[in-house]
Amino acid sequence: MPPRRRTARSTTARTVKAGQSSAARKFAAAKNGEPAAAQKKAAPKKAAPKKAAPRKRAAPRKTSSRKAAAPDLRVPDPGERVWVLDVPFEDRSAAGAAGARWYPGPRVFAYYGTELPEYLQPYESMPYSLQRWLEDDANETWRDEVVRERAMQPRDTQLESVRRHLAALEAGFPYFAQMDSTGLGKTLAVCEAVRQMSAAEIGTVLVAAPKGALPGWRRTIADSEADIEPSDRKRWLLITYQSTKKLLSVPPETDLGKRKRTQNKRTISLGELRFDIDVVIADESHALMNIESQQSQILWRYQEAARSVVWMSATPGYQPLHFAYMARAVERSRGVEILGDDEYLGYAVTMKWAEFLIEHGFAVKAGKATTGLTTWRWEPEDAARRERDIASVHGWLSGGAVPWSISRPSPPTPREPLGQELTAAQKRLYNSAWVDYRKEVGLPIWKAVGGRRVLQKNPSTRAATLRFRQKCSYLRIPASADQVRTWVKAGNQVFVSMFYRESVAALAQTLRDEGLDVAVVDGSMSSPEQEASIRRFQTGDASVIVSTTTSAINLHTNELLLPEGTVSTLAPRVTLIHDPRWTPIDIRQIEGRANRIDKDHNHTTSTCYYGYAEGTVEEEMVLTGIERIADLGSIVGQADLIDPEAFLAAKVDAGK
Repeated sequence: MPPRRRTARSTTARTVKAGQSSAARKFAAAKNGEPAAAQKKAAPKKAAPKKAAPRKRAAPRKTSSRKAAAPDLRVPDPGERVWVLDVPFEDRSAAGAAGARWYPGPRVFAYYGTELPEYLQPYESMPYSLQRWLEDDANETWRDEVVRERAMQPRDTQLESVRRHLAALEAGFPYFAQMDSTGLGKTLAVCEAVRQMSAAEIGTVLVAAPKGALPGWRRTIADSEADIEPSDRKRWLLITYQSTKKLLSVPPETDLGKRKRTQNKRTISLGELRFDIDVVIADESHALMNIESQQSQILWRYQEAARSVVWMSATPGYQPLHFAYMARAVERSRGVEILGDDEYLGYAVTMKWAEFLIEHGFAVKAGKATTGLTTWRWEPEDAARRERDIASVHGWLSGGAVPWSISRPSPPTPREPLGQELTAAQKRLYNSAWVDYRKEVGLPIWKAVGGRRVLQKNPSTRAATLRFRQKCSYLRIPASADQVRTWVKAGNQVFVSMFYRESVAALAQTLRDEGLDVAVVDGSMSSPEQEASIRRFQTGDASVIVSTTTSAINLHTNELLLPEGTVSTLAPRVTLIHDPRWTPIDIRQIEGRANRIDKDHNHTTSTCYYGYAEGTVEEEMVLTGIERIADLGSIVGQADLIDPEAFLAAKVDAGK
């Protein structure tokens, strides 16, 4: 079949120059029919630096330059095609023995032939993956696709999101924040909006998402374009945040340095964008809150070069410093200068955003990191200042000349505190762990040195914290197992959220020893393996699912399971948060896994139980996380997201 739309340019071979103009300027230029460069202000000329006194030339030193990469994938010979494979690292030797070859240029395994050997078939590329994108370009054709009737039709609430999104684009505003609460169908709403975007302007779409969200994206994209002729469909590229480095290519002979950290920094700044992308979608965009992380900087560069940017998250942030990744949108909507026409990246964006907040009276205070760089903290001195700052951020997200966001709450989530008593033996183990923890972090543990009492300190604070929390998690496994058995006997299916993989394995084995079918989802599993476990739970083959994943999976009743078109079980769901979290983003995302809209547009409810060891610091963790959810709700305009006082009252009642 002929290539899809805009055959005059190749979206893979053509790279985008580093540091292009922002999405706002590029979109405006496209709307006006002008080159983007014409919209950019001329930078003032810098004064010539003074000549320094001549000095003795040092002996030349060796520099580590990147070796020239092998050529890209060749065009297949007549009668053959190329398969670009997704081979796990541990299977590379076996794949090579089966005939696959590693190509350093595009950094992929590929096989040329008339048919893919049976041994290599498990590594075949997934639809919309980076491997499939490269494979289609190398073959200069697309796989056969069929036109069929759509299975999912957007609801009225989703169509309202589409209308607001497209209205912002028509008004020349290229940014949109989809901040509906969990379970309201953000993915389908965004896919429908992209479907309705002008084919002349929008042809390629990049989606960065957590690994667990990719299967859902594949199903939704395929269904949203099912009734469109293949030649008129848009090109989608799905990638995880952890794999965003694959979106850059470094020119040959570029000196990247010896240290891995230096190599990463230079790759981000000197690398070229491998693909020409029109729309950039950041699913679970709270992953970009640390604008200085590698994945945030790479995606920032793609956002700057795109024509439209979409941020999707029910939990985009819970304090002002978290929203630096939306700086361009706030700048454009408020008509103020935060970054201007300058090209900033990473720490420079953090600095400009913090300066902007301080200038507007936010309770942001500067400090110093161990690296010597300035850091900033949000520290409101009282409740009134806290509410004022949060209200200001909410006003930025929801106000401006052009509405560029949407945020609607789902029905209230039932929440119950679940205090778990420790036995005498467990209390002794807990107290032992607590003493060890205090020793590790240097809390009131003293030792005698030269006749004086000296505080004993240890710098491994984070490691000690993790070890202490993991011990507490293990101690409560028997209590959680008893509770899960009770819920299953009552006819429920149970979702247990845990933090540690070792705890997941221990609880799953305990339940299996008692005859329960248990599915497991954790970060060590591939995307297809995670999807298979979720399907086991949703179809009723497993009555319990234990997971470390906090977002991007569906576990609710009456879900339409694509592509087969079946429906998940109608058994009521119960959610147990075995390991409490500090951050409200994780808590809220966990709550939304089984509290979602079903195929009949009804809200399904799952009571969320918060497990903690009574009389321990875990109680404070639960209460702190719950109280922070209130701030999160206020920022996104969902003041009824949670009532901390009601939860505290339930805790008191539960303790009677």
